[in-house]
Amino acid sequence: MTIEFFARLPLHGETQFIPGDNRNRGDWNRQPHASTGAVSSFAVGDDFAYIDYLSQVARAAEINGFSGALLVNAPFGDEPWIVSAALARETKRLRFVDAFHPGHFSPWQATQMAASFQRISGGRLVWNVIQGGSDGLLRANGEPLPHDERYARAIEFLDLVKGFWGSENFHYKGRYYQADGGGLRGPLARAPIPTICSAGTSEGAKELAARHSDYYLVLAESPEHVARAIADVKERAVKYGRADKIRFGVSVDAIARETDELAYAEAKRFFDEGVRAGTVKAAAERSAHMSDTNRARFERYNGRDVNDFDDLFVEPHLWGGFGYIGIPPGFAFVGSYENVAAKIRQFADLGLSWFFLNGYPHLEEIYRLGEHVLPRFRAPRLTLAGEGPDQAVPLVSGGGLAARGNS
Repeated sequence: MTIEFFARLPLHGETQFIPGDNRNRGDWNRQPHASTGAVSSFAVGDDFAYIDYLSQVARAAEINGFSGALLVNAPFGDEPWIVSAALARETKRLRFVDAFHPGHFSPWQATQMAASFQRISGGRLVWNVIQGGSDGLLRANGEPLPHDERYARAIEFLDLVKGFWGSENFHYKGRYYQADGGGLRGPLARAPIPTICSAGTSEGAKELAARHSDYYLVLAESPEHVARAIADVKERAVKYGRADKIRFGVSVDAIARETDELAYAEAKRFFDEGVRAGTVKAAAERSAHMSDTNRARFERYNGRDVNDFDDLFVEPHLWGGFGYIGIPPGFAFVGSYENVAAKIRQFADLGLSWFFLNGYPHLEEIYRLGEHVLPRFRAPRLTLAGEGPDQAVPLVSGGGLAARGNS
C-alpha cells in the first residue's frame, strides 16, 4: 500500500476569504467587477482569465509532488471534465479526479469520453462518482430520481461502463439501462479504464463503493467514525469478492503553519469572518435540507453552543470549524507542520492511503504543504500501526501508471 496526496482545484472561486467575498480571486464573487484578479471578462477581451489561475494551481500541485488534483462538481462552478481536459495539456503527470453525476451522461457517452481523455492525457483520469446532494437542487437541475434510486442507477451505470470497456460485444439488461452489443474498439479499447472513487455514508453509497469503487472516500470525522465506515464497506465488499481490492481515502483541509499558535490564529480568522458575514446561520439553514446522514453529521459536530473557534475541535488538531461556517468538506487538520503530519499518520493508521489535502488560498497553500508537510513523507519507508519492519508502508507522492486503473 502506498500513500498519495491530492490537491484540489477551486472550480467555483478561490476561498482565501468567505465564499463570495470580493477580495477572492476569480469572478465567482458578489460583485465580480470588484474582484482582485483572475476574472474571465470576454467583454473587454482579457488575455488572461480564471482558467489561467487554475493552470497555476494545477502546475503548483505537480511541482510540489501531489499525485493529482480533485475537481469538485459544484452546481454553480465550472465543469470538471472540460477544465481537466484543458489542463491535461499544461501538466505532465498530474492526475485529474473529476467528480460527476452518472445521471448527467449516458453510460456509452461517459465511456467514450473517458477513453478519449485517457488517450489524450496518458491515462491520468480518475472518476469520482457522486450521487448525493440536496434533492431540491438536483430536481432543479433536471434530476428526477430520489436518493436511493440514484445510487441503484449508478451501480447499473458502472456495470455498463465496465462492460463496454471489457468487450466489443457487450449485452446488458437492467432497470435503468440496456445494451445490445456495444463496446470500445481499436485504440479506445486499449486505453486504461479510470480509477473509480466514490463517497457517501448512506446504504446506497456504501453498496456502490463495495461493488464498483477502487477507492472509497471519507471525510476526516472523528477517527472512530472513519474506522467504522472503512470496516463497513470492507465487509460489504466481501460478497462481491472485492474485500482485498477496495482501498480508502480521506478529504480534509489543512491549516498548517510554523507553530500551533499561528495555525490557530488563521482558523480563528476564518471563524470570525464567517460569524461577521452570517455564513454560520446560512450553513445551519442549509443543514435542514441535507440528507439524513449529512444532517446527522452536521449536528454531531456543529449543532451545539459555540462561543469561539476552539469550541469546534473534534479532537486535538482536528477542527470542524469549516463546516460550521459553510466551507466544505468541513474538517481541517490545524497545527504546526509537525502536528499536521502527525495527524496524517494517525489517519493513515486507520487504513487510508489517499489524502485529499488542501488549504486556502489554494495556490499559496499548495506550496506551503508541498514545502513543509509532504517532504516529511518522502522517507523510504514508514511503519503503520501493527506492522513489522518487513511490512512497512512506503509513503509516496507523484504516483505513476502502476497506481492507476481498476486492478
